[in-house]
Amino acid sequence: MYVGFELNDYEPLRKVSFLETYDFKEQSKGTFDRLSEYMVGKFKGKDVIDAEQLADHLFPAKKAHVFLSHSHQDADQAIELAIALRDKGLEVFVDSCVWGYFHDLLDALNGVYADPQRSAEGGVVYDYRKATDLTAGVHMMLVGALQAMIDRSELFVFLNTSNSIPLNNFAGVDRTFSPWIYSELQFSANARSQLPMRKRLIMDSVSIEERRQFKAIASTEALLSFKAFNKHLPKVNGGELKTWFSGTGTLGLRALDSMYNNSDIPESFLRLRQALERREQLGA
Repeated sequence: MYVGFELNDYEPLRKVSFLETYDFKEQSKGTFDRLSEYMVGKFKGKDVIDAEQLADHLFPAKKAHVFLSHSHQDADQAIELAIALRDKGLEVFVDSCVWGYFHDLLDALNGVYADPQRSAEGGVVYDYRKATDLTAGVHMMLVGALQAMIDRSELFVFLNTSNSIPLNNFAGVDRTFSPWIYSELQFSANARSQLPMRKRLIMDSVSIEERRQFKAIASTEALLSFKAFNKHLPKVNGGELKTWFSGTGTLGLRALDSMYNNSDIPESFLRLRQALERREQLGA
């Protein structure tokens, strides 16, 4: 990850057809086979499930230029934005496209490992602890895959809407009800800031002091509540993004360079990350 920004007041960059949206979802979504396909043996009488293979199927490893963080309620907007950015030769990762099979996995785990037990009244109740433990493990694998994707992407974009951040400045901070948005924003605040290779070549002649600004900067303190870690992200509105989209004739990484050159996103991202670092140092 190099830089990121928060997109507010989203505006469609162009009209996207239903067929384009359908094709994008089909190309991006993960897969899930029968649970038995992931059994690799027995250990002390218990089934051994290959959680890593499960994660790879549900969340296939890909490389993208842009990681788009959003509320699942804004999935259509996120896909619309991703398709438009693809016109500029940019590959955009939209996580909601790969989570469709996750609930199928939950149903399969509950169906196999939820223990039926006789209640005191003579009925049957289910103990979901075993299935819940398994689900927690798969969640950890998927979060790891998600963070690796953010790390590999050059640009992190957070689509801020009333769905993703329903509580603005609530008890002093913005808050989200989504654990996935919480995880993505928190990681983007902690992630190492990596200068792209094409920019490293340009930096060869600058001073060591100037190069220091591109080092990774630590985030503010982590909280157990769903604090939205978005203070390190410069704010870009939909009109500004649309102006860039309409005005640039370059493709791929050059399109990203045109965005950086015609905005203060890199400088603002650096400044905000440094502010978080100073805040952390003062609070230590």
